[in-house]
Amino acid sequence: MKVVITGASGFIGRYLATALRGQGNTVVGVGRSEAVALSGSTDLLQVHTDYSLPHLESLLAQVDVVIHLAGRRSQRSDHLLSITPFVEPNLSLLERLLDASASARVKKFVFASTIAAYSQANAVPYQESDKVSGLNPYGWSKIAGEGLVDLWGRSGHMQTTSLRLAAGFGYGERLSAVLMRFIDQASRKEPLIVRGNRHVGVDQLYVKDIVGAFMAAIAPNARNGLFNIGSGRAYRLEEMALAVANAFPDVEVRFEDDPAVGAAGPYMDTTAASTGLGWCIEWPLEKALADVYDTWCAATTPIKRGSK
Repeated sequence: MKVVITGASGFIGRYLATALRGQGNTVVGVGRSEAVALSGSTDLLQVHTDYSLPHLESLLAQVDVVIHLAGRRSQRSDHLLSITPFVEPNLSLLERLLDASASARVKKFVFASTIAAYSQANAVPYQESDKVSGLNPYGWSKIAGEGLVDLWGRSGHMQTTSLRLAAGFGYGERLSAVLMRFIDQASRKEPLIVRGNRHVGVDQLYVKDIVGAFMAAIAPNARNGLFNIGSGRAYRLEEMALAVANAFPDVEVRFEDDPAVGAAGPYMDTTAASTGLGWCIEWPLEKALADVYDTWCAATTPIKRGSK
């Protein structure tokens, strides 16, 4: 197959491109940046685009599958009630890409959505059939994106699938999430300090399981539609810190928190992904962190590994 990945130079895109090439697919990575190149990926066709409709229509000629990862995530400086920063990167761009995909007769379109489509108004575990109200403006932009993708799919132009992804982690991810901060601190042999409430839980998913979900979604027998992609449980801060300390040698865990009971632990039900895509988690937290450690060791020098 010929597969186009938008956002191919991003965290998930780098791993996904490698996996797709490993199965003999032709992979085209596209993005706004001139530096679309992926480390060690000389066999990846890389294309710089302005995401204009004419360029996308030309770019998608003879493409079988489009996997749309590009978009804007929430930032600390965002206004809590404004969707404006997300309109162009998460909605208008998506609409142009769907239009171009239909014109180019792309067979399958897969959209990366988010667990942030859900909020505290939803019962745990989150179900695809839930009425969603969006955790924040980013979540709302993804809900609207899911609607666009579904609309184009129902029009008969192409097969469409949206994947609501849990918080991803792995080597190379940004350090804004607590698990990635723990990993970064452990790699520098700094103590892992648990603050707030050790019982608070997060639905965390290893990047290789996320990649597996996208691979399953484009398989010939995969169903179309909307699917939750998560670990099927919430990992508590305490669990995460102890698991990271177990994966990285000589790391201390300190608890400076108020361990109140009844802490939030939202997560998604993934039954639909199991039955509809044949996908299930293969990298539970401990196994995934051991792989992160091995990847980190392979990517760093012995001197760097031994220093704080």
